[in-house]
Amino acid sequence: MKRILAFLAFGLSLTSFASQSQPTLPAELKMEKPRKVRFPFYYFERAVNGNLIGRGSDQALFCIYTSHTRGYQLDALTIDLTGTTDLRDVTALKLYRTKNNDRFDPRDPGELLATAKVSKKGLVPFKINKQLKEEDALWVVADIAPKAKEGHQVSAEVSTIIADNLELEGLTTERHTQEIVLQRTLLWAPGEAGSKHYRIPGIVRLSDGTLVASIDRRKEKDGDLPADIDVEVKRSSDDGRTWSAPITVATGTKEHGYGDAAMATDGKTIYMVMVGGAGLWTYPSITKEPTQMYFTKSSDGGKTWEPLTNITKQVYLGPYAWGGFFASGNGIITSKGRIVFVAAQRTDQSWGGAMDNILVYSDDKGKSWQISSPARHDGDESKVVELSDGSLLVSSRNRASGANARTYILTRDGGKTWMPAGTWPELTGNACNGAFARYQPIGKGRGEQSKYLLHTLPASPTRDHLRLFLSKDEGKTWPVSREICRGESVYSEVMVFPDGTIGIISEENDRPAFDIYFTRVSLDWLLSGTPSTSR
Repeated sequence: MKRILAFLAFGLSLTSFASQSQPTLPAELKMEKPRKVRFPFYYFERAVNGNLIGRGSDQALFCIYTSHTRGYQLDALTIDLTGTTDLRDVTALKLYRTKNNDRFDPRDPGELLATAKVSKKGLVPFKINKQLKEEDALWVVADIAPKAKEGHQVSAEVSTIIADNLELEGLTTERHTQEIVLQRTLLWAPGEAGSKHYRIPGIVRLSDGTLVASIDRRKEKDGDLPADIDVEVKRSSDDGRTWSAPITVATGTKEHGYGDAAMATDGKTIYMVMVGGAGLWTYPSITKEPTQMYFTKSSDGGKTWEPLTNITKQVYLGPYAWGGFFASGNGIITSKGRIVFVAAQRTDQSWGGAMDNILVYSDDKGKSWQISSPARHDGDESKVVELSDGSLLVSSRNRASGANARTYILTRDGGKTWMPAGTWPELTGNACNGAFARYQPIGKGRGEQSKYLLHTLPASPTRDHLRLFLSKDEGKTWPVSREICRGESVYSEVMVFPDGTIGIISEENDRPAFDIYFTRVSLDWLLSGTPSTSR
């Protein structure tokens, strides 16, 4: 974000400033003779956090705001779209006024000031004539055509501004460029339904096409348990374009919250695990009062959920009585029907001590649960996929400072024994929870795509630049990746549609709390990226 002086110092005649050199205005924005105005005026632009926009009428491009203590009349504004791949991709631009320059929520977009079509020269002239206040934020929002081509870019920059009947000169503006993908939809935002924070997303697709997304509703703070946290879901019956009102799965209190939910589905029933009560480290999760583990399921597409079943005693066996948690997001159901999640279990009472990664699985649809031998020591949030030969491959977050972001471990006997651990040199970045999934179900794959695996991870030392990675050889190498979000972006999960397109749910834009977005991209779009050309 650049800070730009639009009017000169207090007391300078703006008519004399404006007369130095006047660029040509679109004919429809020609104004009467400018009047003299004297006041200081600072102009700011803020780029959106992400670099992708979807098809639809509510795709924010950037924000304009000012520091003008006395207010002013905004008469007209022109946006220059030259540099856009194909102007036909942009049906129109809209200008909204809100009180928030941190984020744009299309579900509550604020006041629509103007709508304008794109000229053949790529200029979009807004006629506004509105009195603005210092706290007003102006969002430039694009209506992206239903058939806009994925991979095309939209490039926008402020060309002219007329305020108080005066064309402003000397603006140092920025060009804001974003790439079109199939879909971008906001699911949750801070402040929604009275909750300050939403974190830890998961998503599954049912056989009837219903999408069910899960989240931690962290009402007062963004930290983990112990805290007043609910687990809730939203449903979509139109491939993620719109979402239902939230449905509470587990209601937390200040004394006993719930969180870190993970889901797996056979297409009809959703199986969910979570933890509750004491925190892993911040409250003594010890043998006397450890973090509790719970199970529930839904047989009607996430509309209703069975009462929570406490499965703690079935998991906290041997050295694992000190506490643990499930890796939030998704688990799997294997080709033989076994429900499998990965947990991280404390092995002693020391604060911040070592944790074992273990499989927590059920062979009777959640009636009873068993655990595997440890996949690795000193692990963290981990995900599991089934390979085409029935082996299980675990991707585990590394805790050690400076270590490779992920460690992988393979078992060929359901977790009784494990192969030596290895690392993926291509998966560099932040040690963070990420998605790990098959591109096609076991037995339903075709050709080389039956070997494809997907992984997400923030590909920088800090929690930003979320990327979607592709392996073509069931996890041996990861030659392809594309960026999903260039700005702040942390936990994420993926799912695959029957047409082969990929859905990603992700935490983005920590200003000062995360938005939860759903993004849809094609396999062709993903394959067009490689580490050498798209990082």
